[in-house]
Amino acid sequence: MRKKNLKVPLIILVSILLLLFAAWNIAWILLTNNRYEDFLKAVPKSKFGNHIIRKDDYVYGVNRPTYLSFTGNLSVNNSKEGKLLIIWPLMNGKYEYGIMIKKKDKVYQVHLNHDLTPIKKNSLIEQRIAEDLKLEVTELLKRAKLVWDLE
Repeated sequence: MRKKNLKVPLIILVSILLLLFAAWNIAWILLTNNRYEDFLKAVPKSKFGNHIIRKDDYVYGVNRPTYLSFTGNLSVNNSKEGKLLIIWPLMNGKYEYGIMIKKKDKVYQVHLNHDLTPIKKNSLIEQRIAEDLKLEVTELLKRAKLVWDLE
């Protein structure tokens, strides 16, 4: 008789967990589809199944968030000049940016917030790199805004 009494709470607990998991999946589908829909329309799927287009020596790409993740990215790349801008659309409507710029034999990488200042406020090196590369970042962001509505 005792075993039957334990089965009922266990079934209820498992049912609640399954409902929560289903709700999380539905929320993920709705939020990511809503956030990435316009980005995906601007960069249609290629014959290889990924969202990449080439315009004027630049490659524009969209990576949707992976399953149950809310982090995907947009990218603008000019490999001839060694310039790459990664844009992370945040669910709150803002963006974070990452830059990779190759100058001579060095590659510089900086993670920037929505106003193009380094995320690591206490890193003097990253602040200096961001200031030195402001022109390149602005150029890449301008090109990204021609493809996607980033406002």
